[in-house]
Amino acid sequence: MTDTWIAGFEVETRTRGRNHVRVFKENHTWLGEVFACFKTFSARQCLVCGDVRMTYASLRSKAAQLAEYLRDVHQVQPGERIGLALPNSPEWIVSFVAIVSLGAVPALINPRAGRDEFAHCLTQTGCRVCIDATTDALPSLLAKRGDEPLPRVSRRSEDEALLMFTSGTTGLPKAASFTHEAVLTALKTLQYSSALIAKQMARAYGMEFESLLAMRPPPVNLLVFPLFHVSGCQATFLNGLMQGGKLVLMPRWDAHKALALIEREKVTGFPAVPTMYHDLLRISRDEHDLSSLVNMSVGGQATPPALLSKIHQAFPNAVLGSGYGMTEAGGTVTLAVGQGFIDNPRSVGWPVATFDVEIRDDEGIALPVNNQGEIFIRGAAMMTGYVGEKDASFDANGWFATGDLGYLDEQGRLYIVDRKTDMVISGGENIYCAEVERVLEMHEAVRECAAYAMPDERLGEKLEAAVVLHPGQDVDAQVLLDHCEQHLAKHKVPKDIHLCLNEDKPLPRNAAGKVIKQALQREHTHER
Repeated sequence: MTDTWIAGFEVETRTRGRNHVRVFKENHTWLGEVFACFKTFSARQCLVCGDVRMTYASLRSKAAQLAEYLRDVHQVQPGERIGLALPNSPEWIVSFVAIVSLGAVPALINPRAGRDEFAHCLTQTGCRVCIDATTDALPSLLAKRGDEPLPRVSRRSEDEALLMFTSGTTGLPKAASFTHEAVLTALKTLQYSSALIAKQMARAYGMEFESLLAMRPPPVNLLVFPLFHVSGCQATFLNGLMQGGKLVLMPRWDAHKALALIEREKVTGFPAVPTMYHDLLRISRDEHDLSSLVNMSVGGQATPPALLSKIHQAFPNAVLGSGYGMTEAGGTVTLAVGQGFIDNPRSVGWPVATFDVEIRDDEGIALPVNNQGEIFIRGAAMMTGYVGEKDASFDANGWFATGDLGYLDEQGRLYIVDRKTDMVISGGENIYCAEVERVLEMHEAVRECAAYAMPDERLGEKLEAAVVLHPGQDVDAQVLLDHCEQHLAKHKVPKDIHLCLNEDKPLPRNAAGKVIKQALQREHTHER
């Protein structure tokens, strides 16, 4: 995926501090320049959510009105960080465009975050203004009609453009900071990868590449990823916007409604996690015309080969894809698409054009092919670092330690085999055990606890916890679950809590005092 033989996608190496990265010779300078799409595609439908439909022109107008409000009422300045904590909705899209057009920096916060987590996100990033469900001005502003021009406050490529949150080893969210160059590199990398796939398809069909491009309709993507995730914001929303596509928002997942939306809106792309594909495959699809679907990607967690085979059988005309990425990388690091993915589903594909991947041992020495070690990545789409600790994120040569274990084969394909970090991926959502443990330990009855993953057919993994109570305490698991719901986002609440009622039996630990979670997993597997 690193060829440079498509016009407009030539790649060159540039120096960034002490490091060297690959970027595209031709690209925008700042993120607001992509909003030229509102003029280019003004009459096209841009957004569908329930009964709400917006064209590119109407979205531009509503974003302009909100930008005027933020500038005149809240005195929002270029470079200022603005919290954005709304669920997937037209209001989220309008708010993002408005913030960027002012040259300000959206800080994308999970609207389901618990009170403590939400306050931490705002404090850590220094957001003076936050757009959330309590923002009274939004409904009236969005109901107004007008044709105001969108502000155009230019920024430099090295200026901060976007903040996205990712949990750290402490369990509290950490804000990853991205420059305009990083975000725009990530977006153009996605377009380049798509162009490479199209060129391969043209060759297979015996067509001219340009003819195939001319025949392709604008993308229509069904968005089920949260917009505060990198997959939702960049890979689906912004990437589709630049192509003049239509975004179909589905605020809450429902497999039956998803089929109806795919048919009604002629959806062409469906990026989703394995859990959602499991749900689609378990219900009848015969009553719906799903022939518009041509791109189906599976992300968020590993794809079981059996599931991949079922998806391919159910949707034989769609191009299947997967890959490897992370928030800190601005999204995609490797891609596996089409027949190559179907033939070798264990691999997450080849590094994309602007990324390098290296496997290292525990001493930091690069390993040869087919040797397992920690995955290190480097690329122009990477974050500059976490807010407050930017200098600690990379080594001297610009490499980032992912915390994931894997290996590269002779063809340069990457394979993921495990995670060094203590994280559970449940239904495509990342849950850090440290955060859950911290909340459980806040309860006065809890002496010690450990959170860990258990296999689940639908979710991939589910979070469970083992808890040892202080002597004399008499609380049941439901009390602790209720406690978690008060302090954690819903998806982070354990599915089950196992109370260790024997006060003389603490949690199993190794010689270093660390809880042996594998022992807990084995114990509670045998209990079933």
